[in-house]
Amino acid sequence: MGGFVFRRVLYSLIVVLCVLFIVSLLVRIIPGDPVDVMMAGNPGMTEQDKEQIRQQLGLKDPVLVQFEKYIVGVVHGDLGSSLRFRTPNLGLISTRLPATLELTLFSMLIAVIIAVPLGIITALKQDSAVDYGGSVFALIGISTPNFLLGIILILVFAVEFKVFPASGQADPLYVAIGKAVTGQGLGSLGDSLRHLVLPSVALGMAVAAANVRMIRSSMLDVIRTDYIRFAKAKGLPGRVVFAKHAFRNALIPTVTVLGLQLGQLLGGTFVIETVFAWPGIGRLAVQAIFWRDYPLIQAVVLVTAIMFVTINLLVDIIYHWIDPRIRYD
Repeated sequence: MGGFVFRRVLYSLIVVLCVLFIVSLLVRIIPGDPVDVMMAGNPGMTEQDKEQIRQQLGLKDPVLVQFEKYIVGVVHGDLGSSLRFRTPNLGLISTRLPATLELTLFSMLIAVIIAVPLGIITALKQDSAVDYGGSVFALIGISTPNFLLGIILILVFAVEFKVFPASGQADPLYVAIGKAVTGQGLGSLGDSLRHLVLPSVALGMAVAAANVRMIRSSMLDVIRTDYIRFAKAKGLPGRVVFAKHAFRNALIPTVTVLGLQLGQLLGGTFVIETVFAWPGIGRLAVQAIFWRDYPLIQAVVLVTAIMFVTINLLVDIIYHWIDPRIRYD
């Protein structure tokens, strides 16, 4: 296992470097000049002044030279400084990252809460009304873009019924939980959860729909195997057969998909955070693209890529815990 983890970490570093290099090239293809965007509100700037600023920021250097300087800085723990905010990117991302992680994990929790029981029930009730209903739910959930679902949820539950707030974030969830534990009341916790519900549902519904089909398919494959029939023939209770034997073995392909989807959720927050004005790194990245803030875009992509490859590594390790027969040696 140790050798496998070392190889995967090495491969992950190569993947992150490739992603970062490709993004470094692509962001410079975007029409527009970051200096022009920065100086849009200062009509007194001359072209000579702008050229001097470009030189100071290193924007006149070749792309490969800029990339090399950036990588050297990353190795020393420096993710560069934002052209827009004139502050270190590491500080900007560290203040926004908790909000993105909170939204992502809460969305995944909602998706799992919906997908696991519904997937199991539709498998056990194959070809029934429940199964057809689950199939319709999965089809609608997969087909609906999350930004469209987010706008619909805002119009219905925020504008029409005024049940949930339309945008923004209250206290971070860990802060609200801390206040509740220390006896400062449940008001902050309730407010934080109310702000989380709509963006989390919009982000997690497609994940839930996809996993309903995955869990159903995996359960149907497992419950038709000989060892499940043998367990039933021994007289084991149905809940033991399905919970201990069938569901655990059906989890392996589901965990694979969940690991990939958790990484996709981190990327999906770029749109949802913009729709709901959620103060995470996704919204920060969209703003950085509009501002042509190259160092900030690269820093956000770097952090997102590291989280994605880390999640995939953890998924491979979880495989061994779910099924000890799996070996990587």
